[in-house]
Amino acid sequence: MDNIDISSLHDFTGSLQRATGFRTEHEEVEVQFGNDRRNARLDALVETKTPDGGSCILAIDMKRIAYPRDVRMAISHLMEYRATVPLDTRVELCLVADTISPGSREALRKAGINYYDKSGTLYFRHHTWLVDIERTPIPPARKKDIALFSGAREQVVHALLYHWYSKADEGYVTGGELSFLSHTSTFTVSSTMQALEQLDFVESKGSGPSQRRRLRDPAGLLDAWAEEWTRRREVKTRWYTYAPSGHITDRVIEGFVRHARQEWALTGAAAANAIVPRLTNVDRVEVIVQPGEAEQLASAIGLSQADKGSNVVMIERAGASLLFLDEHPERPHSRFASRFIQYLDLLNGYGRNKELAEEFRKHVLKIGSSK
Repeated sequence: MDNIDISSLHDFTGSLQRATGFRTEHEEVEVQFGNDRRNARLDALVETKTPDGGSCILAIDMKRIAYPRDVRMAISHLMEYRATVPLDTRVELCLVADTISPGSREALRKAGINYYDKSGTLYFRHHTWLVDIERTPIPPARKKDIALFSGAREQVVHALLYHWYSKADEGYVTGGELSFLSHTSTFTVSSTMQALEQLDFVESKGSGPSQRRRLRDPAGLLDAWAEEWTRRREVKTRWYTYAPSGHITDRVIEGFVRHARQEWALTGAAAANAIVPRLTNVDRVEVIVQPGEAEQLASAIGLSQADKGSNVVMIERAGASLLFLDEHPERPHSRFASRFIQYLDLLNGYGRNKELAEEFRKHVLKIGSSK
């Protein structure tokens, strides 16, 4: 155990003493237990004196970041230790970590495991003593966030949200189903879902080929995706076309239906307002096109390049942005981006898009604020 872990251990025992009066009498680290000593090792064993003159042993497992999967392993490990202790021994099982996610805290409570993390959160129950201090977890490093929202993994994230949105009653989904929906390999699905589970966005049941997962925090996952989305830089070109007042969207759809040879999709305000009419007038249409296709399409449709006064914006993308396209019932042969891509593209700060984004999230996606 390194110095950082020792410091966390002392933070826990100090907080416990201030809250309960339990005083540390003796501590050991890296304690072996059981008959098979190759893997049976506790991070720490602390003997305490209670205010009523009794004693209590704290069996402690330590983590940096306690995700649900790590917590399940810790619970099993601590239970193994308890099984080796005489029944008349007063022992409490504890998890100490830098940060413990909300889902992990819930799992620990259900298992009867005490816990502490660096946010100051402390849950401890022993006979008549109960301490329940809940504070917001310290956010973990963002390394996994960046990898999740790009390339094939972003397609898996999109597919997971789409499955939740379109088949909410079914709940759980297999890796094979997500692979089909996202047009990615089962390996990509598996690695992405493991990362999402660690971040507490999904929960799983079963194992191996029969393992299924369910999105438990759609608001949190969408917010994480949105945060990354608004930071990215994209190839955008601006164009102008004449259209009678109020008919710019129809004019653009007509041009793309006639001339586009590859996938394309309306997005942003023009698309969202067609589903949830909140804006009296849409003066700009955003269209997702395949990389390298913008100039050729503009020429075929008859658009003029216009850095100022543009009313058509082409955004060059592939991958997740072109999954789950939809045809508007009142606009034959149209291609609308998925509801999630429309929402993300409303976060660009243009005009009244922010207002429309809030309405769209609430009434179309049926997603409230994250926890």
